[in-house]
Amino acid sequence: MFYDVHCHLDMLSEKELKEALQKAEQNNISQIISCSTSFDSNARNLALAKMFPEIKAAIGLYPLEAMELNDEELKKAFSFFKSKIKEETSIAVGEVGLDFKFAKKAEQQKKQIEIFRKFIELSNETGKPLIIHSRFAQKQVLETLEAEKAEKAVLHSFVDSERLMKRAAGNGYFVSVGLAILENNQIQKDITRFPLENLLFETDSPFRFNNEQAFPHKLLDIVSKVAELKKIPIEEIGRAQEISFKKLFL
Repeated sequence: MFYDVHCHLDMLSEKELKEALQKAEQNNISQIISCSTSFDSNARNLALAKMFPEIKAAIGLYPLEAMELNDEELKKAFSFFKSKIKEETSIAVGEVGLDFKFAKKAEQQKKQIEIFRKFIELSNETGKPLIIHSRFAQKQVLETLEAEKAEKAVLHSFVDSERLMKRAAGNGYFVSVGLAILENNQIQKDITRFPLENLLFETDSPFRFNNEQAFPHKLLDIVSKVAELKKIPIEEIGRAQEISFKKLFL
């Protein structure tokens, strides 16, 4: 069995979702985590997780969305998160983290870090792992996780710095690799040297890759590439991923 640990199934139409789940089942993908980015996204993912046993919801706010909330709105938001994260269909805290690409001012970055700390606290309190966004802020994400003693984390698409990847693995965190591994030589080199026991897989569907919309069944392309790079059977990767997924999420 295989697991897609980072999708946005809430963005799909009813028809697209039905087709996506059928193809995922045909390709032996048993669990798909749909990450939330906004309040509407949270509501949609929670509903989908109740309707489809193969979908699990990650509860959170995209860092750029969270940054726009005032103190009262943030208080209400975390009250909502604390109530919903306890539900059986909520498997993780995400998509949360830092995004400094569009937050260049010091006060914006400071606010993002403060909110991220609250999400880490929520993760540690509930035992639900973090699914983390870290665009233009990988070092800062690791520093914050370490300072707050984060216990469980998946670093979404955190694959372009071998040094930081090894630092993440040293902390017991997981790195998820997506479709970029199919063509990016540097990512291929980094993954070849990265420990299998700290590696998970994602499609980030339905976002597009090379002008083609991604869906969970594309996960098999990623797994096959990792098997080729590491020169090990795809079945071995499947067993390792199942152990890691259950250790982290179940």
